[in-house]
Amino acid sequence: MMSAVVNGCLASRDQSELPSDQKVRVVIADEDGLARSMMHTALRGVSGIAIIATTGRAYEVLELVRYYRPTLLIVDTALLRDRGVKVVSSVCAVSPATRVLTIAVDDDQTALAALRAGAVGHLSKDVDPAKLAGLVERAAGGEAIVPRRLVMPLLERLPELPDAGWRPLHSRLTTREWEIVALLGEGASTQDIADRLVLSVTTVYSHVKSVLRKLDVHSRRDAVLAADRLRRQEIIGEKFPQRIPSTSPEPVDALGNTWGQREIPAADRPKSWTAARRVGQRR
Repeated sequence: MMSAVVNGCLASRDQSELPSDQKVRVVIADEDGLARSMMHTALRGVSGIAIIATTGRAYEVLELVRYYRPTLLIVDTALLRDRGVKVVSSVCAVSPATRVLTIAVDDDQTALAALRAGAVGHLSKDVDPAKLAGLVERAAGGEAIVPRRLVMPLLERLPELPDAGWRPLHSRLTTREWEIVALLGEGASTQDIADRLVLSVTTVYSHVKSVLRKLDVHSRRDAVLAADRLRRQEIIGEKFPQRIPSTSPEPVDALGNTWGQREIPAADRPKSWTAARRVGQRR
């Protein structure tokens, strides 16, 4: 195990095998230290997955994502209740390629709010630890990991969605900027966009610059990813009632904060996260 300083904070990191570009790079955020260790134990032996860091504090999540740019963030909904689901949208903004997967014992309302904010799925803490790695790899590979009980609340909103290109009716981006984003997603060059939209190259550059500024990104590729997150947030998100109160902006991390982590031997590993909690209570 090694430690890395992130803006004055000490984050624990697994050094058993340094992660490569081919690995799914995971950050785990769960206020329950036992559940956090269970997830670490279930994932650390998988060759295609690298645990980058763990935390039990909501205000440290964004700093970890900004520093490590993980493939996947697994976050306990209890942390989102403390800091607000804006943490999810903030993660999507600072690292558009990072996919967010929430986890909880029983917290469907926060899970739905997180999906609205940009999460790609939700897990129950009763999930079989042996199946966790497969779910993580599927989420990182582009699948939506949504429990059956949450599918109907999402499907009920589909009739309310606009038909024209699935663009938000009220959006941070203009109609022309959405057209630019769509063409960027197709890999079109500046000249290609100018030709297809009958615009000057200078005008296209101006639109692209505006898109990058509004989405707070620095490349066209990141703009496409961020716009996809924004689309889901603005189209689907507006349809769900706001149940989670907003919070103040992210505070600056205090010096000396650490990411605690307790290891559990594989032989002592319970069959579910709920069982893990009961074992912890008995001990």
